[in-house]
Amino acid sequence: DISMDKEQRSYWIGVLKKQIPATSEKAFASLGGTEEAKQKCEAFKWMFGSHLEKLKQEPQVYGKFGLSEILEMREECLRECGFKDAYLMHKQSENEAALKVLPDLLAELDSMDESSRLLSLIEGVLAGNIFDWGSQACVELYKNGTILDIYKQARCDLKSRPWKVDSFDAFREKMLQHTISNQRYRRAIIFVDNSGADIVLGMLPLARELLQRGTEVVIAANSLPALNDITATELRSLASSAGRMCQTIRGGLETAKSLYNKYCMLPEVQPITPTSPAYAPLYIIENGQAGPCLNLRRVGHDLAMAAKGADLIVLEGMGRAIHSNYTTKFKCDTLKLAMVKNRVLAETLFSGEIYDCVMKFEQV
Repeated sequence: DISMDKEQRSYWIGVLKKQIPATSEKAFASLGGTEEAKQKCEAFKWMFGSHLEKLKQEPQVYGKFGLSEILEMREECLRECGFKDAYLMHKQSENEAALKVLPDLLAELDSMDESSRLLSLIEGVLAGNIFDWGSQACVELYKNGTILDIYKQARCDLKSRPWKVDSFDAFREKMLQHTISNQRYRRAIIFVDNSGADIVLGMLPLARELLQRGTEVVIAANSLPALNDITATELRSLASSAGRMCQTIRGGLETAKSLYNKYCMLPEVQPITPTSPAYAPLYIIENGQAGPCLNLRRVGHDLAMAAKGADLIVLEGMGRAIHSNYTTKFKCDTLKLAMVKNRVLAETLFSGEIYDCVMKFEQV
């Protein structure tokens, strides 16, 4: 709640005001740069800017609110002004670019021993999470390189361990112990963040690792567009493309489709039997959100059903793992992964610096 914190409220309203031009630029391009698009952009600037000024002058005008509510308000203003998905073209181009290098990345991962592979997977997620149009620092990076250039540099520049919040050793020990004792997580729910390198080169390889261990994987993506966050609809198409490059992903999607059709809903965790499918299912569902944060009091039917029997939750990105749910305690093992792309947030959260990494593994 920042309605009662003048310093935090003033800072974040200022940040969001500065982002209005960049957001408007993307929105303008999404409608072809027409005169009508220009008029809609002006309407968005006025509408969202007015809300921010109202909150600054009268903090209680909308009742109790946090940063997640303001971020969702921005998306609602865009939709109200006729921008259904301001970052659509940008997301499509980034997904296409990332898919081109996915086969080489998967081959590299497959050549590693288990311990090294687990570290590389987590590093890949953290590096991929730099692609966030909600961060001014990231917007500046986009001006100086392509998606692949930025991703490669992010991998090279990733801060060395121990990270600012670092539970990797505990996570690796748990996974190695699973291998030794022939155990597995039964079902993992993965809440993903951005399009492009983030999802393709970060989260899909992590999901693939879990699938190969026999874990049912449920990837939950946004119901509606928000910044460059991937939506569930987009992810289904993207995963299908990735499946043409990876049998594990393709097999997981096919198993999930078969089970969904059989039960006419997302089923409970399936027991392992001699007649079980060759590939663990990979479900892709909506998370019930229309903004970049994650409010778990508001979820869809499939996500509610998926939670039954889940024993691992993965929260990725600043919006889902830090701005919301950072201190939330779950009833199963939880992995919270993010690169912090805001200096003030890093300082406030753990006396850290911009681009510090969070790898928080909480066991029950």
